Amino acid sequence: MFGRIREEVRTLADVSLAVRVIGWALVLPIVKHLIPVRSLASVMHQAPVLTVRDAALERRIITLARWGTRLTRWKSGGNCLERGMIAYRYLTAAGAQPTLVIGIGRNERGVAGHAWVLVDQRLVGEPRSAIAPYTPVFAFGPDGQLDPRSTAAPRNMPAN
Repeated sequence: MFGRIREEVRTLADVSLAVRVIGWALVLPIVKHLIPVRSLASVMHQAPVLTVRDAALERRIITLARWGTRLTRWKSGGNCLERGMIAYRYLTAAGAQPTLVIGIGRNERGVAGHAWVLVDQRLVGEPRSAIAPYTPVFAFGPDGQLDPRSTAAPRNMPAN
């Protein structure tokens, strides 16, 4: 595990990003119960800081969001809404133009929700099978606002 951390966190900027991700991972489990998702998406939005996209940085953001949410949730990958909100926040700052999607579906316990992130209309950070049981309900565009035009489904994949 420490070898993988060294691969992902190499520079002072990476350390700073990791610390900010962990901060949000500690705060979001509480805040998400106090602020409606629509408002929270707006809060999590950041104006792009970078004008040139960096694929390695985008991968690092997704990895750190997953790791950060594991600190507060010991299940695989942490809570999807928290993970998605964190990835969405830093991907917007990185100029990746992400979309945060919220969907609902059924599982063995009944109705369930799931959140995921799209970049270039492609699912990032999890396999397609993870979102297959869910129907997208709404999506937030890269500006932090509800996107009424979005199909909320990744390219080449029906919305169920």
